[in-house]
Amino acid sequence: MATLGDKLVDKRIVERNITKGLISKEQYEQHLTDLADREGAYDNVEIDPGDSTDDSAAE
Repeated sequence: MATLGDKLVDKRIVERNITKGLISKEQYEQHLTDLADREGAYDNVEIDPGDSTDDSAAE
């Protein structure tokens, strides 16, 4: 795992952090390169709309 803090490389604010000089573009690109490939490492979940617990759907 990269040594950069999660908040520095959060994709919602990374451009701001680069502009402020908190992280360099090269550090961010290296962080992205170092991320593990998680393709296929997930579980599929099927949702039956009839199982909804939302009371507004029954009205």
